[in-house]
Amino acid sequence: MASDLPTTYLDYPDIFKFETQRTADDLSWATANVTPVNEGPWDDVPGVQIFYIGINTAGERIKLPQISSFWRYKPSGVQLAKSDDRDRDALHYIYGPGPGVVRIELGPSMPGILIERPKDSQPVQSTGLIDDKDFYFRECDGIWSLSVGGIDVLEQPDWYYEGKHDKLNELSEEAVYSLIAKGAALFRNGTPTMAVEP
Repeated sequence: MASDLPTTYLDYPDIFKFETQRTADDLSWATANVTPVNEGPWDDVPGVQIFYIGINTAGERIKLPQISSFWRYKPSGVQLAKSDDRDRDALHYIYGPGPGVVRIELGPSMPGILIERPKDSQPVQSTGLIDDKDFYFRECDGIWSLSVGGIDVLEQPDWYYEGKHDKLNELSEEAVYSLIAKGAALFRNGTPTMAVEP
C-alpha cells in the first residue's frame, strides 16, 4: 500500500514535522467539511469527538457519506493512571480532550459500495459498506469470503459467501476489488447465504 509520505528521503525530525503538519491540515479540513462523531465514553475513559476522513487513491481527502462500525474509534490497551501507581512505564497514552481525526484509505468508488483499501497479505482483508450494511472481506490461500450485515458481521453475518479463485500469486488490490464487487452482486441478487465456517 502506497504511503502518502513525500518520496524524498526524510529523517525522523522531518517525518515528525510532516505528520504534525498533516494532522493539523486534516483537522482544519475536517472542521470545515465533516461532521464529527461523538465516541465513548468507555468505562472510565472519557468520550471524544472524532472526524472520519476518507482518503482516495490519489491522496485527496473526501467526505465519507457513512461510517462503518469497523471504523468506529475505540481505545485499545488503555490503562488509567492511579494515584499510587509509581510505575510510569505501566501507563499508556490516553487521547486528550478535543477532536481527533481518523484517516480511512479508500478503494475505488462503486455504486452503493464504500471500500477500505486492503490490508495485510496472509490473509488479505478489507472492510466497508455495501448498501449501508457492514461487510468484511477475507482471502487466504486461494479461498475468499464475504460477510455482509448482521449484529456481528464477523461471527453472525446476515449473509455469507465463500469461493475459490485461480490466482496463483498474492492478490493485487484490483483483484480484491473485483472479488468484492462479485460478492456484492451475489448478495444483491439474492444468492442464498452459506454457513459461516467456525
